Amino acid sequence: MEGPRKCRKCLLAELDNEKLLADVRAAVDRLDDSMKVPSEEYEARLEVCRGCDYLNEGTCGACGCYVELRAAAKTGKCPYRKW
Repeated sequence: MEGPRKCRKCLLAELDNEKLLADVRAAVDRLDDSMKVPSEEYEARLEVCRGCDYLNEGTCGACGCYVELRAAAKTGKCPYRKW
């Protein structure tokens, strides 16, 4: 009998891995404000990632980044140019 299936389409905020989530959020917080996108753009980017087939437990299956960190940075780019 198999155990419960894991969600493969979640952001880190939706997983039960508090330490990893805290580390990624701390990295986002350490970004200087001049290096961050506005919160509305950040949320829009995350919404695109939520619908992407490459999202896998908070990471991008195409490039391996933590999407919440990449989405926060002005220099962050989706490898498939979705944002």
